Amino acid sequence: MKRIVRKKVKMMLLSVIVIGIVGGLSYFIYGVAQMYKINTWQNAIGKELPNKFKEMLPLKRDTKGWFYITGKVGTHKRDFILDTQARSMARIEYLQSLHASHWGTYPRAVKNLYGQQEKYALYTLDNVVIADGLPLYKPLFSGITQTNALYDLLEKDLLGKDILQHFVWKFSLDHDELILFSNSDADMLREEACNYTKIENGLDEGIPLLFESVKESYKYHFDLGYEGYISINKELYEKLKKKYPQKEYLVKRNENLVDTTFMLTNVPIRINDLFVPDCKVTYRPRFDTNLLGVGFIERFNFILGYQKGDKIVAKEDLYLQPRKTTSKSNDFVYCPSKGFDVEYSEDGAVVSFLEINGEASRKGLKIGDKVLEINHGAVCLSADSIKLGKVTLHINNCNELELKIKRNNKTVYMNI
Repeated sequence: MKRIVRKKVKMMLLSVIVIGIVGGLSYFIYGVAQMYKINTWQNAIGKELPNKFKEMLPLKRDTKGWFYITGKVGTHKRDFILDTQARSMARIEYLQSLHASHWGTYPRAVKNLYGQQEKYALYTLDNVVIADGLPLYKPLFSGITQTNALYDLLEKDLLGKDILQHFVWKFSLDHDELILFSNSDADMLREEACNYTKIENGLDEGIPLLFESVKESYKYHFDLGYEGYISINKELYEKLKKKYPQKEYLVKRNENLVDTTFMLTNVPIRINDLFVPDCKVTYRPRFDTNLLGVGFIERFNFILGYQKGDKIVAKEDLYLQPRKTTSKSNDFVYCPSKGFDVEYSEDGAVVSFLEINGEASRKGLKIGDKVLEINHGAVCLSADSIKLGKVTLHINNCNELELKIKRNNKTVYMNI
């Protein structure tokens, strides 16, 4: 009797194992098939583009330093942030308002910079053009919900690498100009990249940065969607923090998330034959990775040199040229000179950025404080005024600030 029972148990266990293996294999096959379908779809996004074209556009940047381009979805004018690391995405209600078609779901959970994982719903949009009428064939966009930490960042829709790779993008910061041309036009790329330093496959494999003071080289991914300078990991931070001046910041990401960021200044680095003597690098414990952001890349004129191969992108070279103009009004500002900045939330203007032991912090300002007035209403604290950078500009340009804030249902006045 016991033998029969043991035999039945073994058979049941074997059945469970077989079912598990079959189920896992089926899920794996589904995931591979779905990814193939997604990649095939994305490779067709540029199929309606002409073989040769050249568009010269004004270079546009928003208040966070991000580069963006204007286009249309049907008759609706849209601004699109450009991001070399992400897939194209938009707030889900924006997509629905544009009558986007639900295409499917991303086959695996995607982790964002804040550690959240989510399987994104995918949507296609019809009649999408960028620049002066360059058509995109039914591009796929991930729909971002309000529970995702990226939601608050997506004030504009985002064009990711899946779309960027269908063009070559030349960013001339010296001339405030963006040039777009075909990723199959090798002659045009050679002409436009004259006197630039080429980083072979830098957009794919990363950019080699040599940190002179520790004589060590690290590969860094270039992320046009990262609002920062050079983000370093803990290992490198521990080596550099003893050598360079350091500042510490609190950054309010959303209602429930406040990051700590450490910044080191005047760090010399080398990229191939290019030497940059005074870089800013940041370390965020929650974000322990190596990235180059807009605050670093704006020191150069640069080209995203995607090159088309047999139906797919074969090369992803980055080209750099140190810019001649040292600074411009639309350059990336990490934190205003007074040591704080604000963002707009459901409660109005709140302190979202604070330098620890900076001028504002020493006067008693705290992260999350609601700002009711600055200099007796000298600058409007509306959502549009904050998003357009008018408040940050006012904070940066004033020698003295008088703040009226609300904290714990009490009104507090302070001078900075």
